[in-house]
Amino acid sequence: MDARTEVNELLSQLGHSLRLDGLLLDEEDHCILLFDDKIILNVELDEERSQLVVYAYLGMVPVEHKEHIYELLLQSNFFWRQTKGATLALDKQTQTLVLLYPFELPLRHPENFEDDLAIFVESAEEWIQKVDDILRKAEEAARYDREHAQRKESVNGGYSR
Repeated sequence: MDARTEVNELLSQLGHSLRLDGLLLDEEDHCILLFDDKIILNVELDEERSQLVVYAYLGMVPVEHKEHIYELLLQSNFFWRQTKGATLALDKQTQTLVLLYPFELPLRHPENFEDDLAIFVESAEEWIQKVDDILRKAEEAARYDREHAQRKESVNGGYSR
């Protein structure tokens, strides 16, 4: 069985479970699913590498917080301990965080595909929340620093020493 046929069978079975008839790769070997109105799951066949790559965009990285986010990504990718086997990456063109996982084709255990996909979606959901929390805390810290600097300036009468 060729890779495209295998992937379309997997997607068809997944579609049946999700009550989405006709779930297949498009003419560009790509399929998009939306989970919980917030996780856009991309499924893409890379025939050249014999891989089915699933990925989800997690959110943009504001320039002012990129160092902190990048450090977290590197730590979390270490032996894939905090990503459930997936990899965190950055789409440089859009400055967007991406969680991705390649499935080698043919799958050794196609019967586990739906469960593996569910684990991936769960991990994406956790990372979206984690990134949101980090950015919120960083913004709160920046706001505190600005307010503290303003108070210090008003106490000093606007003069710096």
